[in-house]
Amino acid sequence: MNTNTAFDLAKLYKTYFNNAPYFVNDRDANEPLTQSPGYNITTDNPSPKGSIDYSSKTGQPFNKIGAYGQAIWFPIQLYTAERQVLEIEACTVAVNLTKTIIRTAVSERQGTVKECFSIDDYKFTVKGFLIGKDRLVPEDQILALKDWFETTDPIALHGGYVELFMNQATCRVAVSSLDFPEVQGKATWIRPFTMSVETDFIDSLNV
Repeated sequence: MNTNTAFDLAKLYKTYFNNAPYFVNDRDANEPLTQSPGYNITTDNPSPKGSIDYSSKTGQPFNKIGAYGQAIWFPIQLYTAERQVLEIEACTVAVNLTKTIIRTAVSERQGTVKECFSIDDYKFTVKGFLIGKDRLVPEDQILALKDWFETTDPIALHGGYVELFMNQATCRVAVSSLDFPEVQGKATWIRPFTMSVETDFIDSLNV
């Protein structure tokens, strides 16, 4: 008897995070575009199916090939000082960049003079799923993510996409929040989570 179970990660993502990651399936790829993309592609695809794309800045791969030959884009790896690693493949990463600007009003002039005081920490919002092997609850992954949140040791976030925004020497970050939303029914071996992470650029502070 075949006990394989198929599940749609895109539908699960929309269920738990109230939006859907963008993707193009085979049917959509064969349909004409409803709007011109604004550019022409006249060369062959340099990265056909089954190839790995690498960052020209960091050398890190942007994707990997899954066990069934599918492309997995923008996976992340989490490290602690002991080099313990947790790799998360089924996730999306949003990046938020802000800066502190001092605005000074000028007499009898419209607007303000703006001075860039500092660039704030870059913030990452990771939404994804911990998927257990052999249809078992991913207890080890849940505990590893919990330990990664609670540790006071230096921690690092790696991945071809996220490293574009971080200090390449350390990739140090701090976790500001971790949420495991309520799950009703569905596949018991798939646990959704949301994690907020901030870059940790400054190693020491001199007074």
